[in-house]
Amino acid sequence: MSVIMIAMVFGSSGTAAAAAKPTLKFTKIQYDAPGPDTRDNDQLNKEFVVIKNTGRKAVRLKNWTLRDVQRHVYKFPAFTLKPGKSVKIHTGRGKNTATHLYMNRGWYIWNNDRDTATLRDARGVKVLSRSWKKSAPSTPPEPSTDPRFSTCTEAKSNGYGPYYQGQDPEYYWYTDRDGDGVVCE
Repeated sequence: MSVIMIAMVFGSSGTAAAAAKPTLKFTKIQYDAPGPDTRDNDQLNKEFVVIKNTGRKAVRLKNWTLRDVQRHVYKFPAFTLKPGKSVKIHTGRGKNTATHLYMNRGWYIWNNDRDTATLRDARGVKVLSRSWKKSAPSTPPEPSTDPRFSTCTEAKSNGYGPYYQGQDPEYYWYTDRDGDGVVCE
C-alpha cells in the first residue's frame, strides 16, 4: 500500500513532477539611454528592462533578482506580475507602481557595448537571460564617381539628387563639402 502511495506522489518515473516554469520574457532592454550619460534621474530612468508575463497565471516576483554581468543586483519587492501584463524596471529612482519598478540607482547599470540581463527566482534559479553586443558600425564606401554622371551639376541637370547620407547609395559617390549629410543639393 505504501509503495503505491509513493508512486502516486512521485509519478511513474519515480521523480517529483517539475514545477511549471513561469512564462516570462524580456520584451525590451533599453541598455543605452537616449541622450547624454548624466547622473540626472530622468536620464537614468530612460535605461530600463521590460518583463512580460505571457502565461495564464500571476507570477509573484518577491525576492527575485535582476542582475548584470558586473553583479549589480536589483531585488524585487513584494510584487505580482499578472497574466498578460508587463513591468518596466528603471535604473533610477521613482515610485513603484503596477507597471513600473525602480532600482533606485545613481548611475547606469547596463553596459552599452555588451552585457547580460539575468532574472533569477527567489531560490536563485535562472529563469531568463538575454545578452547583447554592439557590433562595430559599418564603414561607408569611399566616395567615387557616379557611374552615370561625373559631377553633381550633371546629376541635377538630369533630375537626380539631392542624395542623403545613410539613405541614398549615391551620396557616397560625391564629396559632402559642407558635411551636412546631403550632396547634390
